[in-house]
Order: sequence, then structure tokens, then C-alpha cells
Amino acid sequence: MNRNSQASLLPALFLALAAALGGLRAWEALSVFSAVFFLCLAFLDEDFSVSGLGVWGLLALWLAVGLAFSPEPLNSFGHFSRYLLFFSFFIFSSRRAPSAGRLWAGAVFLLSALASVFSVAEALLGMGPGGILGVNPNYAAAFMAAALAGSAALLAVAAGKAEKLRAVAGLILFSAGLLAANSRGGLLGALAAVFYLLWLRRALRPALYLTAGLLLIAALLPKEQFGWILKLDDPYSLERLKIWRTALDAIVASPFFGSAPGLFERAFEVFKFPFYNGISYYGHSTPHAHSELLNIAAEAGIPAACLMIWGWGRAVFAADDAGRWGPVLKVFAVSLFVQAAVDIIFYSGAVQLFFFGTLGLLAADGKRTAEVPGSRVRALSFLLVCWCAAFVLRSGFEHDKTCALDADKPPVMREACLKTAVVFAPGDAALLEAAVPLSLAVYGNYAHTAALAEESALKRPRDPFPLFARAEAFYKAGASQPAKTELYRALALEPAFLRARLRLAGILAEEKYYRGAAAELSRLEAELGKNRAAPGCNYDRDLLAMPEGPYAELRKKMRQVPGRLP
Repeated sequence: MNRNSQASLLPALFLALAAALGGLRAWEALSVFSAVFFLCLAFLDEDFSVSGLGVWGLLALWLAVGLAFSPEPLNSFGHFSRYLLFFSFFIFSSRRAPSAGRLWAGAVFLLSALASVFSVAEALLGMGPGGILGVNPNYAAAFMAAALAGSAALLAVAAGKAEKLRAVAGLILFSAGLLAANSRGGLLGALAAVFYLLWLRRALRPALYLTAGLLLIAALLPKEQFGWILKLDDPYSLERLKIWRTALDAIVASPFFGSAPGLFERAFEVFKFPFYNGISYYGHSTPHAHSELLNIAAEAGIPAACLMIWGWGRAVFAADDAGRWGPVLKVFAVSLFVQAAVDIIFYSGAVQLFFFGTLGLLAADGKRTAEVPGSRVRALSFLLVCWCAAFVLRSGFEHDKTCALDADKPPVMREACLKTAVVFAPGDAALLEAAVPLSLAVYGNYAHTAALAEESALKRPRDPFPLFARAEAFYKAGASQPAKTELYRALALEPAFLRARLRLAGILAEEKYYRGAAAELSRLEAELGKNRAAPGCNYDRDLLAMPEGPYAELRKKMRQVPGRLP
């Protein structure tokens, strides 16, 4: 294999590495990948330069400017560095020879075949859909959907019988895997890419036949199967629409620079909608808008979303669709973009790498342009500084966060770790929750504790726990009236918050308002008597947790009041 062939194979090898590292979902895996990729840029790519970024360079600049407006700039910087990785991979791919497209497509087909076999095997064994890139089947479905459309593109240009058989086999395998994964976004992406392929080939009649066939299937398919495909029996299936509405609320609130890169979860906490799961209304959370366009608009503003659409459209529609592999790469890009518009697939770094690598290869012409002297060194130095800084900051944060949440460590040590950790992520939910009891344990100052709880409540207005912590601080300081106010606020959010209701009943009993105390105890016991499924998350478990001693003591006290308790 000559040097050019080796260079053409590199993008495909990096895609395989991304899949092998768990889909690049964890920051540790992303750090390992970034290190390997940087070594490749430094020692194997003599032509690397930022001159080929184009629209993506404008997006990178916009994201960099947005860091100045981030409430968590160090945290957002890590996400900005992640974007730099994918923008760099775009440049890296765009400077490959045209043969790289064939090798890239081959890697996609192989990974998709593996994902399809895995997906079908899971279905046959009665297991829930998972996939090879993590517990979310939509990540693997993104590969299968793109490969399905790619097989259709190969079938359209197949010359011999053997080529047609291979393309048809691919269509069958990837369709089976996609159906087994039960990914609505994957099906939508594959269909959109196939229709784009038919438009590209000016094949109006096949497009009409395909449309008629899909309508016929939808009409004849039994209700159970149709509901299964659309996940209509899943109570969570339509919650995505509410997440999108929440994202739109966040966009309206900050349309220019958004909430900052990586901070959609913070915005979601502010605009969160109620969703009752049998225990709680506000126990759900998400780090992503389940739509890449809405997510980047919410995090970096509407201009960032427009730049992303422009960059994708320019790469797809300006690329040459002649030859065997050009249309394959185009349908890859269309399938990924459409699925990403309605799904969370870009939360996987491997899928994002697939997207930007495909766009880079569509922009590749195999030519080498003259570069400004020293530009390669400056670009590599900038990337090295950013990626090293991101790694140091994130690893330090994870260490400090682990220390702050370790119940076995002394409170003073934990509080010191927490102070360092919140510099990186002051809005982290676990740190906000830990700050209040740590403050009380270290300083014993109820006023300071109440202030911390109020700060947490402002950042997470749909979270009842900071309100309860503030109420506890007021109560222990002897201020029962503001304590009741906070308890009423907490119970308005989560009626099943047993500790809050017990504390409220206790305060009312202390005030000799026995009628109100009895009413709160009745509501508490009604919640206890409900036939619920076991709580599936810490949020729900904390809501239902109740100290038996104070409960028994309050009941005993209320029994001594004539006519209040049986």
C-alpha cells in the first residue's frame, strides 16, 4: 500500500476507532481519541490547515465569542474544544484523495452490518434494543439508516448481477437491523435520503411508486404493528415534542448566543414541563434537545443553527454527484442530518464524526493549495492548547466532584473540593444539592445555608429539594413562617414529597393549627397508600423517603388532640 492509499484509509480507521471507544460518549474516550488524532495531524498530515474550514470556521468563531457570555465558561470551553475536534476532522477528511470516499463508505457499511446483526440478534433473543454504540439504539440506527440509503444508491448504479445482489443484500440487512432497533428517527432519515437520491436521479416515477407503497403499508399494517413502529404505546414517545417546545422557549429567551455550549440541561431546568410518572412531575431531565438544530440554537443561538444548516447544505448540494461513491456520501449526509434534526444522535461523538467526516469527503477534491507559511504550526499549537486545557479542566472537575460527593470524607475536605468544582460547573445539579448540607455541617450558619438553597432554587426553579432545604434552614433557625412558605412551594411542584409534607404538618401542629396538620397528615398517608411501581431514580426515591421516627411521633401527638386522628 503506497503513501496515498494509506492517507486515504485514515478517515475510515478513525471512524472505526471512534466506534471501538464506545461511540465517544464519555469524556475519557473523547480525550483518548483526540490524543491519537492530534498525533496523526502532527506526524502524518503535512498539509493540515484551517483554510478549508469555510462555513465551519465561522461557526467555530461564533462559538468562541459565545464563551464570553456563558454562565459556566470553563464548562462551555470543554464543549467548544469538542467542536474543534469535529471541525478538524472535517478539514482532515477534505484533504484526502477521492479514493478515501470509497474506503469511508466501506467502513460505514461494515460497522452498519455489525450493528444490524447485533440489533436483529437482540430482537430474536427478546432483549430490548441497545446497539453497539451504547444503550441508546438510535446511535447504531444512524449508521444503519445511512447504510440503507447508501445501498439504495449503489443499487441505482449497479452494473452487473453481482453488484445488484450485494446492494439488495445490504438493503435487506440494514432494513432488518433498523426495524429491530425500532428507531423512528432512523427510519425518517433513511426515507429522506432515499427520496433525495430519487430526486438526484430525476426518478419521478420510482418516487411516486415508493410513496404509494409506503401509504399502502401504512393502510394495511395492523394497528398493533403500526403503533409499535411509531412507539405509540410508550408513554414517553411524545415527550420529545414537549422537549422541543422547551428548547424553543430557551431559544426565545436567548436567541442570539443561547445558553452557551453544553448547557442545554441548565436551560431545560428553567423551562422544564411537568411529566407525571406515577410518583413525580419534575424528575426528568435531559442534556440535549433531541434535535441537533434546536440544541445548537438553544446553546449557541439562532445564528449558529443557521451556520450549521448552511455548512451542511453547501457540502451536500455543491458536491459533485458523478461517479459511484459521490451519491453514496450524499445520502449518508442527508440521512444523518434528517435524523439528527429529530433525535439525540449527535450526543454520540462517533455519529458526529461520521457526519463531519462525510461532509469533509464530499468537499474533497484531492488538490493541495498553497498555505501561508507557519499556518499549520499555529493551527496545531492552538488545537493542542485547547485540547490539553479541556482535558486538565475536566479531569480536575471530575476529581473534585467525586471528592465533594464522597460521604466518607470529612465535611471540611468535601466543602473545599466543592468550592473548586463549582468554579468549573456552578450549575451542576449534584453539586448544588450537596452544597446545602455541607454548608450547614461546616459552618452551622442557617442564614448562609438558606441563601445557598435560594441560589440553587433560582438555577433549578422546578426542583423542590432546594426549597425544602431552605425551609429546613428557616425552621431550624426558628423562622416557621418563611419555612411554611418554602414548603408550600415545594409541595406545589411535587405533591408526593413526603418529608416536606411531614415537616409542614409538624409546623402546623406546633402552631396548634391542628385542623391543618391533620389535613396534611391525611394527604401524606394518602400518598403512602398509593399502589405505585418502585421508584426508578434517586429523585423519586428522595421524594418518597420519610423518617419513620418523626412520623410516628407526630401521629402520637395528633392522637392526643380530640377528634383529629383515629
